[in-house]
Amino acid sequence: MSLGPLELPRQRRTYDVVCLGLNACDHICLVPGPPTRGGKLRMRRMVTTGGGQAATAACALARLGWRVAYVGVCGDDEAGRRVEPWLRAFGVEPVGLVVRPGTGSQQAFIMVEEASGERTIVWYRDEDCVLRPEDLEPELIASARVLHLDGHFLEASLAAARMAREHGLLVSLDGERVYPGSRELAALCQVVVGSRRYPRRLTGIEDPGRAVAEIAALGPRWAGYTDGERGAWLWVEGRLFHQPAFPVQAVDTTGAGDVFHAGLVHGILLGQGPEEALRTACALAALSVTALGGRGRLATRQELERFLERES
Repeated sequence: MSLGPLELPRQRRTYDVVCLGLNACDHICLVPGPPTRGGKLRMRRMVTTGGGQAATAACALARLGWRVAYVGVCGDDEAGRRVEPWLRAFGVEPVGLVVRPGTGSQQAFIMVEEASGERTIVWYRDEDCVLRPEDLEPELIASARVLHLDGHFLEASLAAARMAREHGLLVSLDGERVYPGSRELAALCQVVVGSRRYPRRLTGIEDPGRAVAEIAALGPRWAGYTDGERGAWLWVEGRLFHQPAFPVQAVDTTGAGDVFHAGLVHGILLGQGPEEALRTACALAALSVTALGGRGRLATRQELERFLERES
């Protein structure tokens, strides 16, 4: 028996999705292999582009044709000045972007291994460059059908999730790090999917299947995790669905998880059930790893549909 879609607000709203969380300036270096300690390594190519979990998901959703707003924070440095134009280039409206004077924006230096697409990340963000609950505009949150969070800026995320539930939004969470209060945040969401280690970090349960079942017991309708080339899993109403990763020639896995979440929200907005939405999300993530940078290959809706047809 195929399980049905999640319920969304029926009335038209200003935005389909509000994405709240991190943005970053990513400096991505394509290298022939891992460096040796104390050695030198000539890179094949370098690009500087926008990154960050929520910001990249916002760009992927806008590329798919949805009306998307972004809520986040950056510094007033050179990296921060790039955030807005990078978002607008994909059609995202950065109406909730807060510029924190005197702080440094998040930046990451990412070494991508040419043969496998695997990457090593070194990152920095000023501790004062934080989104706070008082930065939020309740009217903006209420103007969407879906609120997508990446779990960073925990207090602001909790406040936004409560606002969203009051106004009938579906709340989706990209789980990665766990802080005091992360269980409360998961309980406020209808969809919680994390990275491979997230279920254990949140629940303390080693077995990932049992861990996502425990997450679902907190309240989410869909709970799951992603595991790179092994695909993704989703626990829904007592059943654990698995979607294998699609075989593609990976260039760079940076941002694949962020794009996966955009694909899952895309499927939900289309009215897909868990099996189909999971397949949609894995397909969008697979396409994204075929170019350098987390936003280097964000598929249009037509490109995604053609890919899924070829893989059926």
